[in-house]
Amino acid sequence: MSETRTILEDSAAKLFAAFEEPALLRRVEAGEWPPEIWQGIAGLGLEQIFAGASDDPWRDAAVILKACGRQIVPAPLAETLAAGAVLAAAGLEPVDGALTLAMPAAAALAIGDDGRVSGRLSRLAWGRRAGHVVAPVDGALVVLPVAAARIEEDRSVGREPRDTLVFEHTAAVATAASGDGPLMQFGALARSAQMAGAIEAILAMTVQYARERSQFGKPIGSFQAIQHQLAVLAGHSAAASRAVDAAFERVAEGGDAGFEAAVAKIRTGEAAGAAASIAHQTHGAIGFTDEHRLHYFTRRLWSWRSEFGGEGFWSARLGARIAAYGAEQFWPIVTAAG
Repeated sequence: MSETRTILEDSAAKLFAAFEEPALLRRVEAGEWPPEIWQGIAGLGLEQIFAGASDDPWRDAAVILKACGRQIVPAPLAETLAAGAVLAAAGLEPVDGALTLAMPAAAALAIGDDGRVSGRLSRLAWGRRAGHVVAPVDGALVVLPVAAARIEEDRSVGREPRDTLVFEHTAAVATAASGDGPLMQFGALARSAQMAGAIEAILAMTVQYARERSQFGKPIGSFQAIQHQLAVLAGHSAAASRAVDAAFERVAEGGDAGFEAAVAKIRTGEAAGAAASIAHQTHGAIGFTDEHRLHYFTRRLWSWRSEFGGEGFWSARLGARIAAYGAEQFWPIVTAAG
């Protein structure tokens, strides 16, 4: 990692540390929106990575997105970065402020003869807190102002906003005749990076607890069964992080990251399930209590795992992609992508 990127990571970590307190997370999950959260993000210009604030946006984004998961930032920063990447790929001008992006399967929009947009966007991450939403419509992209929508509030199992926005004859801020292809891929990459970061935090939290919690007169981390489970968790964390790094590196180099993005979403999804299981087994009942930090991570992992395609969705795409290469190309493709 470059010195500049290390400074970026340290600055983000210091800022995000103030956001991961359970008391603040409870307030946000209850529906509050402390203004200092987005003010802090904007003060560092983190939301502008794909809007000209970075000379190496994908590598910088990887650092920030992992940190978003490692410290479960209660704001639409991950969505803003993913949406900004989609706009850049489509050749559209950057849009200021907090952004979100719609999952294609949850978008039901239509463009009228006058170019105005009507329809619904469901399960929209942080919909009520974003200024604009990037959404697919008939193979194209539209950027719509959230203020023009009727908002039906809801939340995910992670207790983050997952709202429905209803648009009626709304003028788009920007449109692209084509370019919705990267939307699913970039959304999956953002969620993969968040999950990898969250799993890293869960690993550190669980190892620390195993050292501190005593049973039968000694730390539970000294028992072979616990050590084995922690080793499994560490392996999942390392594999998830490496898969994410490979995908972001591929995009940063200007290549087609379809293979790597699928692998990253599959691998981080599998790791998320294992991490939540091992961490809660190690912590016992305390990990589910409202005062403990663990469940704030695991609830989000369960939500992020299914968004922008779960393991089944991306496995089918990956399988179809590999089958198209033919049997003779299977091993060269696997080793080249690795």
